[in-house]
Amino acid sequence: MGSIEIDDFDTPPAPPRHLYKYLSADRIGNVLEGGTVRFTALLNTNDSFEVRSTFKKLAGPRFLKMLAEQMDVTVGEANIDAMIAEQLKEAGLGWFPKEIALQMIEAQHGGEFLSMVRAQMQTAVDTLMLPYLNDPKNAETLLEKLGRELLCFSLSERFDSAPMWAHYAANHAGFVVAFDTEHEWFKRRKNGQKTCIQKVTYFDGIVEEPLENVSAALISKTTDWAYEKEWRLYVKKDQVDATFGDANDPVHVLNFPESAVERVIVGSKATAETVSRIKSVLSRKYPHARLTRADPNRNTHSYDEVEF
Repeated sequence: MGSIEIDDFDTPPAPPRHLYKYLSADRIGNVLEGGTVRFTALLNTNDSFEVRSTFKKLAGPRFLKMLAEQMDVTVGEANIDAMIAEQLKEAGLGWFPKEIALQMIEAQHGGEFLSMVRAQMQTAVDTLMLPYLNDPKNAETLLEKLGRELLCFSLSERFDSAPMWAHYAANHAGFVVAFDTEHEWFKRRKNGQKTCIQKVTYFDGIVEEPLENVSAALISKTTDWAYEKEWRLYVKKDQVDATFGDANDPVHVLNFPESAVERVIVGSKATAETVSRIKSVLSRKYPHARLTRADPNRNTHSYDEVEF
C-alpha cells in the first residue's frame, strides 16, 4: 500500500471555537507545566474496535466510476502518473496504490499510444487492481497501516459531560483544558506541514465501499462512544516533537503554545492541592487564561461554570 496522508480524507467541517481536553490531576506536570500533549496511534486508543472493517470492498461502483472519469481526463496529458495520483488524493484516496494501475504505462504522447494506454489501464483494472484491492487480506493490511501511521489528539465539544468527567478526569477530581481551535497550532506545524482537525463519525453499519462515506469507512467509532462528541487533530509520526517509551507502545508528544489555551476548568472534586498547583502554573505560563470550576447543578442536570 502507498503512504497514507493526513489530508487524504474528505474536507472536514470547521470545528467549534473551543474544544476541551479532559485530564486527571497527574497530567498537570506534562500538559500544563510541560506544555505537551500526547498523540496516540489509532491502534493504541482505548477503543478496541477503533480500527475495524466498515466496508464490503475497497473498489466498488463509485470507485470504478471515479477512476474511469479520471482516466478519460488525464490520458493524453504529459504526466499521467502525477495527475491521476492528484485526482485520487482529491477524492480522498491518496493511499491508493497507483503503481498497480500504472505499472505498464509511461507518460508519452501519440494517438496509438493513448489507445494502448487506455487498453492497458483497463486490463490492469480488471486483472490486477480489483482482485488486489478487494482481497480481504489487503483491506485488512490497509486498516492496519492506517491504525499505525495516523496519530491523533482527542478533544471533546463539551466541557460539561458527566461521563467524560468520570472517565477521563478522575471522577471530577481532574481538570479540563479549553483550547482555541482558531490558533495556528491547530492548522499547521512549525515546519509548515498541514494538520487536520476532524469531527469523529459514529457509525455501526457497513458501507459498500469507502467512497460511499470515507469518514465512516476509515476513521469512525461505534455509536457506543457518541457521548464523547469527539474531534481529533491528526498528524503523522514525522510531525511530532518527541517520541519515547516502550517501542511496542511509544509515546508521541507535541509541544503546544501557551496562547492556544483559552481557560482551564477544574472538577468539583479537585483537591486544594490540585487547584493551587493549577493556579500557580497559570499565573506563570498562561496569565491570559481564565480559571473556572465545573459545579454540578442537580436541578438542571448540567454544570455551572464558576469563576475563581
